[in-house]
Amino acid sequence: ATGERSVSGVRITLGAEGRRWTLVPTLLDGKVESFLALREDMAYGENLTAVWYRKVAQAGGAESWETKAFEDQDQSKAIRAVKQALALADSTDESWPVAVAAVAAAAPEPMIKGVLETDALAPLVAALEDPQPFVEMLEHAGWKAAWIGPLEGVAVATAEPDAVACPQEVVLGAMATAVEVAAAQGLAAGMQVGTAFMSPCGCYPGWEVLVENKWGNWICSGGWVLMIDQLGQSGIRYCHYKRLVTRTRTRQEGWYNSACQLTAFRTSTQTETSWRGTNCEDASGASACPAVPAASCTDISSDCSPSTGQDVTQSDWM
Repeated sequence: ATGERSVSGVRITLGAEGRRWTLVPTLLDGKVESFLALREDMAYGENLTAVWYRKVAQAGGAESWETKAFEDQDQSKAIRAVKQALALADSTDESWPVAVAAVAAAAPEPMIKGVLETDALAPLVAALEDPQPFVEMLEHAGWKAAWIGPLEGVAVATAEPDAVACPQEVVLGAMATAVEVAAAQGLAAGMQVGTAFMSPCGCYPGWEVLVENKWGNWICSGGWVLMIDQLGQSGIRYCHYKRLVTRTRTRQEGWYNSACQLTAFRTSTQTETSWRGTNCEDASGASACPAVPAASCTDISSDCSPSTGQDVTQSDWM
């Protein structure tokens, strides 16, 4: 498919504590094209840490989803592989929750019900009516496995005794709709629409949606500070100054509790801090550089972005 591809700022988090996964959507012309699921908790042994769900067009306009997993546990390499496969622009790099590696992971392998299709245990797992306990046991043993509850086509929570398993395409379709609506109409609208799409199967408690906004522009947060005062052989003083620069972004979070009720929303902020430097020459004959750059300094930059090579410090979400 051709069109404008991007990485959404909307995230979906699934699973209980210790088994949390974050789904990062990629978009094609504003519509969800795939989800890269990233394990939040530390892997044990050879556990799978990145699973890619990609929408596939079928004959007659129908859609399905293919599931593949990366054997490489380095999530940054999995992100690089997805970026290359979808030809995502470099400008999308900062939209990922993990830095993009320079080298891609090997191509992902097809996965079924939490294990790789090439796994010797795959036929056994595929034949199980409820594979969750067995696959979770494999995870605890350090196997190449990953159980991501509602995405495996099993029953979700419901009060109806005759409820059947919710097909994977229904759950992923509902979450894709939640992402698209949340981006356009807000978090609450996205979550409500997503839940409505899953209502024939019941609901999935404990899932969380957050909208992570893009970074704002860098701003100069402090005055110039003299860092280096050096006298040259010609009597000219070389003065280096720097000043603090910052930028922020916000995110909104909403989640369903164990009773499948949409609970409180929360807004938090994250800040990045760095430095902007400038170099000046002072030929006034003074015995020291001015405390702040002189008006005659020709290299005073109004740009508030960090200087090349400066470290950037990122705060926790507050």
